[in-house]
Amino acid sequence: MSKAWDPDDIFDVLASEDVRRILVATSVRPMSAKELADICDRSLATIYRRVQAMEDYNLLSEELARDSDGTQYNEYKSDLNEITISVDEGRLNVNIDIEKDTVDQFAELIEDLERSGEDDDPEGDE
Repeated sequence: MSKAWDPDDIFDVLASEDVRRILVATSVRPMSAKELADICDRSLATIYRRVQAMEDYNLLSEELARDSDGTQYNEYKSDLNEITISVDEGRLNVNIDIEKDTVDQFAELIEDLERSGEDDDPEGDE
């Protein structure tokens, strides 16, 4: 489930050099956690923590891949297109442009509809 967009939280996530390296690397092509660990010179545990934070904010998505012998593993790709920060009339505005494919958009629509249906249930039944 995605977290709410709070500028302080997003700035905290993006403050990590590892996160920025992962975003840049996965914008070129999907990469495995092992590849990202090599690029960032970090442990797999550290990479998985960074990846989880990025997935929480829809900055990164996970895809299932197979190598030549049929072994399955996860690859990660950047979903971030652009971040715009502006100050206008005493307000800080942060706009994050995320690229979502049609399947992801449809899944989010279904989740939103299910949540709104739960909110409409007057007796609180599920």
